Amino acid sequence: MTTTETGTTTPDLTAEIASALLSVARTMNQVRVHEALCRRAGVDLDRSGAAVLYKLVTEGEHVRLTDLAERLGVDSPAVTRKVQQLERRRLVSRAADPQDARASRLALTAAGRRAIERLLAARQAWLGELLQDWSEGDRGELARLLGLLAATVGRHTEVRHGR
Repeated sequence: MTTTETGTTTPDLTAEIASALLSVARTMNQVRVHEALCRRAGVDLDRSGAAVLYKLVTEGEHVRLTDLAERLGVDSPAVTRKVQQLERRRLVSRAADPQDARASRLALTAAGRRAIERLLAARQAWLGELLQDWSEGDRGELARLLGLLAATVGRHTEVRHGR
């Protein structure tokens, strides 16, 4: 609770926001939600495989494996194992880094791009269904505020981590 200038007590909005974000994140990250979205999309991807494909599609092609591990916040050996699985399934390809022969660069294959695009489309459709009873104004305000929050968090983490 926060006490206002008039002496009245109001709920702490930051605590309400934090609680709501945790609830949404917990739900969105549940294995059963991911599996339902994969079924809907007609793709077979575990959450870590989807995370790798998502990073490649959103952050550009030809990413070094070590950079991908850093962006995912996972150690390189774990990313290497996941990439090997995705390579065997022909969802990603690996090529030598022209600047460093010891390193490799990753790219989505056409099949990998289709898989992540289908999964993202299924997620978007699911969210659309969840918000179908909201007014267009409320959906627009949510989109605006979430975009503002994402940009603020992104700037804060870039400054704190020297990027």
